[in-house]
Amino acid sequence: MPKISIIIPAYNYAHYISQSLDCLINQTFKDWECIIVDDGSLDNTKQVVEIYLNKDSRFKYYFKQNGGLSSARNFGIDRVVSKYVCFLDADDILEPNFLFCSFYFLENLNKEAVVFQKFIKFFDDKSSDYLWYKDYNYNIGFQSNFFQRLVINNSLPPCSPMFPISIIKNNNFRFDETLTSYEDWDFWLKIAEKYPFYFIENDNSAARVRFHSNSMSTNNWRMDINQLKVRLKLNNTLVNSNLISINYIGIESCVKTLLYSIADCLDNKEINNAKSKLLQLIEIYPHKKIKILNKNFFYSHPKLFRKTSWILWERIKNIIK
Repeated sequence: MPKISIIIPAYNYAHYISQSLDCLINQTFKDWECIIVDDGSLDNTKQVVEIYLNKDSRFKYYFKQNGGLSSARNFGIDRVVSKYVCFLDADDILEPNFLFCSFYFLENLNKEAVVFQKFIKFFDDKSSDYLWYKDYNYNIGFQSNFFQRLVINNSLPPCSPMFPISIIKNNNFRFDETLTSYEDWDFWLKIAEKYPFYFIENDNSAARVRFHSNSMSTNNWRMDINQLKVRLKLNNTLVNSNLISINYIGIESCVKTLLYSIADCLDNKEINNAKSKLLQLIEIYPHKKIKILNKNFFYSHPKLFRKTSWILWERIKNIIK
């Protein structure tokens, strides 16, 4: 039985996935399995993966109907047989010592916990790497108040942490399949509420996160609407008054950003797009003050929509407070 399972969800990333699979072959730690979940790809992902299946039995391939990242990761979780698990997207890379450092830290720690390492943005246009993890000023070792840190913002990509599979199995943790982004943030929030997180820093040991034109993170509307979904879920579970206030600031920021995105559509005469986005927002956050904006009158007056959405949001804040 392998010590580590790496779950790779793949959807139409045939042009990237070989780099992700190569990085696993090049790991200094060798006792692993890789569970590749092809989430209904329409390109030649299967043909690329078959090359690796034929030369290395540690790679396992599964094809499923397209259901999104969360669905693919959950599918992979159900097939893990190892002690530890980590996630790697099909366009990202782990540096050679990544598995070794995480594994031995958890083994020496000898308790249920999550360890994460440096995460670095790299770009298809060959521009300089961005040391993303430094934005968050992590101290080495145990992360105090990590759940609160996550409530403030999403400060952890999916490919940096490793943890015992028992954490998932003992709590029935799953990725929320209704989320089309920020599903990893929602997942780490669940775990951080119950388990400690540790940060380690070593040479040649980092998760490298690729940023390119097809990255989910480049779709601002999808990111903002899903952040709002996660924060509204949090709003229903938080009991600490300080965390409730922190989360509310996040909700406020999301709604304001989404309203202005709709106003920008109107400015650009994208009326149908604006209507569709407003209906999506109302479905998620059906406040009567926002519903008022779903009128043809406002769609024909972008400046008034922008001004009114601001005034309505200020009133909503006062009502809630």
